[in-house]
Amino acid sequence: MHYRQIKTRLLLAGIILTSLLFFIHCNSKDIDPAGHTIFLVDKEHTVSYASFKNPAQEPVFFKTNILRQLSAQTELELLDIIPLNTDILLIITRKHGIYKIVNLAKKNEYLIRIDSGLPPQVIYPFEEQGLTKPVVSHSVSDDKNRIALLFSNGLYLSFNGGYSFQTAPLTGMKTVAEPLSVAWHPRNQKLIMIGTSFSGIYYSTDGGRTVQKIENGIPGEPIHSPFLLEEVRSLCFGSTEDTFFAGFANGGGVWQGSISQKRIQKLADSSLYTYPDGDFYMVENLSYLAGNLILASNRQSRKIITFKTSQYPQNLHAIINNYILYSDRLVALSSNGQHVSFSGYYKPKRTFAPQAKALNKRAMYISYTFTQRENYDKLIKLLSLLNLNAVVINLKDDYGSIRVPTTDPVLNQVPEAVDPYLDVAATVKKLKQDGIYVIGRMVVFKDEHLYKYDNHKYAIKDTASHVFLKGPEMWVDAYSEFVWDYNIRAAQAVVEAGVDEIQFDYIRFPDIRNRKDTRKYDFQKKNQIMREALVSFLKKAREKLTVPISIDLFGYNAISKMGNWIGQDIAELARYVDVVSPMFYPSHYGGSYASHYGDKRIYYIIYLSCKRTKELIDGAHLRPYIQAFYYKENTDNYCVDYISWELNGLKNCGLQDYIFWNDLHEYTILIRGLRKYMGLGGEPLSGEISASIPRKLPFSSVLEKEVNGTHKD
Repeated sequence: MHYRQIKTRLLLAGIILTSLLFFIHCNSKDIDPAGHTIFLVDKEHTVSYASFKNPAQEPVFFKTNILRQLSAQTELELLDIIPLNTDILLIITRKHGIYKIVNLAKKNEYLIRIDSGLPPQVIYPFEEQGLTKPVVSHSVSDDKNRIALLFSNGLYLSFNGGYSFQTAPLTGMKTVAEPLSVAWHPRNQKLIMIGTSFSGIYYSTDGGRTVQKIENGIPGEPIHSPFLLEEVRSLCFGSTEDTFFAGFANGGGVWQGSISQKRIQKLADSSLYTYPDGDFYMVENLSYLAGNLILASNRQSRKIITFKTSQYPQNLHAIINNYILYSDRLVALSSNGQHVSFSGYYKPKRTFAPQAKALNKRAMYISYTFTQRENYDKLIKLLSLLNLNAVVINLKDDYGSIRVPTTDPVLNQVPEAVDPYLDVAATVKKLKQDGIYVIGRMVVFKDEHLYKYDNHKYAIKDTASHVFLKGPEMWVDAYSEFVWDYNIRAAQAVVEAGVDEIQFDYIRFPDIRNRKDTRKYDFQKKNQIMREALVSFLKKAREKLTVPISIDLFGYNAISKMGNWIGQDIAELARYVDVVSPMFYPSHYGGSYASHYGDKRIYYIIYLSCKRTKELIDGAHLRPYIQAFYYKENTDNYCVDYISWELNGLKNCGLQDYIFWNDLHEYTILIRGLRKYMGLGGEPLSGEISASIPRKLPFSSVLEKEVNGTHKD
């Protein structure tokens, strides 16, 4: 063969071999740590990944189904996928711990859980499932050795790639502050930032031992400035150790901050800010990648904000556009040693829709005496006049008295606890026949009778083992399963009396503001926290009751996550009930809250509160309590127009259900206000209307034991 022909053939063979090797390299199932890798996860937890060096080339995806081994476990949610080398992935989950996939996409591929030291979930029925408390946020260093996992009860740090964790003391952070987001600097292990639900941003320069606060510039509706600041739902560091970005909830957008200056300021993009009248979207994820800020919202939208310092070529932006910005799946991207992910924020998932019978209810809280004698016809006429179709009646009151007859031995063993109203079952039946939906209000964990029962066995204690008192209030231990069962039995007795709905009030722990916390709980399980006790009670009640369940909450606890204060984490509690009824009383918000809205302050308190709550309750029905009473010196100007301001706030938030609260049962202003709202005029009431208002009767006249002569001296 001619030398030139041999040379040509050898050259051609070399080209073919080089091309083949290039093809094999570009289509290898191994991950290239020095290049770029994209991870996508579908609903069945199949992981698709593509590793490439040249952003201009189209990624070739491979798949692994090994995580389906975990799919049978309840509520599996992946938060991040991190490449450690060519064939090992680190997997961070919401509640199932940390795993490694070893020998990725090979025949001997396997999955192993590696974490230790994370806080376990302690929720009824207390079955050992290996679940942790929900991770609300996480952060990973560039070297993949440092992992920060943020839980509602604290920050856990790992320095060995997730094998073991230790809690960060965070000395200086308010104990009631609800942590929502964390950023651990990718290269400086001493620098940590934490965003909270209402207390601003904290930062640590000593690895989490102590923290300092940033609140200057943070948006919010403060009542005692600075308090009730906007929820900081995401955090990330920028191009320097001093620069950071914060993403807010409720249309608060994205802000840039400086640690040294202890302040933040808005970014220039006005489209990011929709508070107060626009969409209350949430910036649930922020990632900074070589001069590009990538943000993701809970509206399935993502956006890139490019700064002048951007170091990425345009064709990598195309990759990000195609696989990050327009994907509704979990996405992670590792690029030249940096890693970002878009996992979304923690939102407890409901498993049922609210019962239809609980919807479209406009109610008034009434005294049971309004249903007796000549009052009954007046009540029905009043409800018709006000276009109301439901009432709320105390059937386990603020002292723990159960106001329905029952033969339940557990309830009757508590002295004086069962003290029924006269003819309560017949009264409830009559109300329902007249088209009135009856809601039985039950005070749960404030209970004088159960507090004293069995030598105060179920009372909250103090650190000296004495009974705990909060003024005149007597609180029982909300960690006690007996206390849960006792209240569920009481609810079953109320249902037997015929009510349409059970409404749990005082489903919380006592507030201990302005005093040292000396509470001690005899029935608290190891690692159990307040919100887990309340969730457990509701979860068990949901199993036992077939009627709709509603819960009352403080207004503040419905508009921000505050589970570390009195246990009322609205997002967690709402998943087990049909209806949420926050107490949106403008007089209780403090005079400075929403004060800059001037004469529209009352309207905006209701409007903003409802919008914020709807973002947190994941499909539970919202039926707030609204104010129909004077409060103290009436600094919030309760008047005839007050009712219209409140109802317009509800209407413009898309709500038509509500409950009017007036503990004194004095309804003159309410009637005038509703008549004006309905276009009937708000003038003083005529004698005929005034005469039709029910009058409270002596309380003893509606108690069965008083009327029937069975009262015990």
